[in-house]
Amino acid sequence: MRPSIAVAIGIHGLIFALVLAPPLWIRSTGTIAYLETEKMDPRALFRGDYVILGYKLAQNILGEEDQGRPRSTPVYVTITTERPARLVAVGFEPPQLAENQACIVGRIRGWSGSVDFPQIAQYFVPEGEGQALESARGENLLAKVALSKSCKAVLLALEPR
Repeated sequence: MRPSIAVAIGIHGLIFALVLAPPLWIRSTGTIAYLETEKMDPRALFRGDYVILGYKLAQNILGEEDQGRPRSTPVYVTITTERPARLVAVGFEPPQLAENQACIVGRIRGWSGSVDFPQIAQYFVPEGEGQALESARGENLLAKVALSKSCKAVLLALEPR
């Protein structure tokens, strides 16, 4: 094999590992939290079965003075690790976490005072199971999430309350 081909394969393998390693690390070492989901109305014809998730603890948590910030502004939401998680604090800097706390980084959602968590907003499911999960969202469904100390999140599963 030519050295240039070996280098190219090595670079591609490194890029592949760098993309996969962080979520796998969070899944295996992250703090587990259970977030209450809320009803939303998703539809996408070409993406297969998936559920769009919204979270109750992210609704109307920003003060009026914070709602004028750009939508791309990171928002750090500190929660408890209880089942279901409860809101502890909201801020624009990474928090200092106490025992039994975790944090998740989100983005401001328009002018509503709410926050979106893009990294855990969609959950892909086996074909044919999407509608059953959509009807269970809200009171009956919790999102099991692994959270890193740097507030990154990975959605592990959806579970009944």
